[in-house]
Amino acid sequence: MKKKVIAGALVTSIMFSGQAYASDYVVKSGDSLWKIANSNQVSVNNIKSWNNLSSDLIFPGQKIVIKASGSSTAQPAPSPAPSQPTSITYTIKSGDSLSVIARAHQTTLDNLLKLNPSIKDVNRIYVGQKVNVTAPSNSTPSQPVAPTPSPTKPEQPKANTYIIKSGDNLSSVASRHGVTLNALLIANPSIKDANRISIGQVINIPGSASSSPSTDLSWEAKADAIIETGKKYLGAKYLYGASTNRTDAFDCSSYTVKVFSENGINLPRTSAQQANVGKEISLSEIRKGDLVFFDTDGDGIINHVSIVTDSNTLLHAATNTGVAFTSYNTYWKPRAVKAVRVL
Repeated sequence: MKKKVIAGALVTSIMFSGQAYASDYVVKSGDSLWKIANSNQVSVNNIKSWNNLSSDLIFPGQKIVIKASGSSTAQPAPSPAPSQPTSITYTIKSGDSLSVIARAHQTTLDNLLKLNPSIKDVNRIYVGQKVNVTAPSNSTPSQPVAPTPSPTKPEQPKANTYIIKSGDNLSSVASRHGVTLNALLIANPSIKDANRISIGQVINIPGSASSSPSTDLSWEAKADAIIETGKKYLGAKYLYGASTNRTDAFDCSSYTVKVFSENGINLPRTSAQQANVGKEISLSEIRKGDLVFFDTDGDGIINHVSIVTDSNTLLHAATNTGVAFTSYNTYWKPRAVKAVRVL
């Protein structure tokens, strides 16, 4: 009989030594099921099963039962967390920024930059670029962890900001929001070059952004002012590549840069670049103040720009006349390829 008692006690001891012990864990800010599971050497599915959780969503202050196998202690010592989270590749899309990508993948901008040491400027990313992002276990970028009750909310673009998209330039953004390029530059002093913006960059829009841009009823007055400015330089000679600071000599695009800048509108330097600002219009709809662009060589490349003064008259700096008026319906009309409106 004594041998049976000893044997029974031994069996009981073995049963209890292999039994899982349970303890409560209180969720802290920044926790995820993956992080808690990894720290306690169990799986995410185990935790969900022990706590009857139907999803991966948890919140700070929530108590979670953790069952851990052990022979002598109620709770095993947590193993060190991985020094570097697993990463996957994400391809930049139109409208993305690094901050948006970091939030979508439940990480921080600092962590994203550590995973991508080749990125030196957070505003210099481009569509199609591949970046490394963290890959949380058993979760997807579209299902973030429940938000932490905190006064600090996730960063969101304000109502009076705009995120640069593929194909944008500052002039087109200004036109869509009913402001001048100069006003846009004043509202964004960090932009030193109007031609150097990047996809995902957040810029300030002056004025109320809650109201949609309305038709500018003073366009005619602005057009008249531009034409009057242009007439000041009638007779100035033509000089290819002339500095935009000169007023005694112009090429076609330095002339438009000068005339429009004196009226608070900054244009890029070349005629090809200027063809991408403002709103493109049909050549049959041109009115005074519009810009018309030409391909005089027939090679598919824009190489000349003129200011419309009326439906049959242009004002420009041409190679054979310098700054002068000319008839649109003669040499120029068959070579016109595009018109834009910046007023």
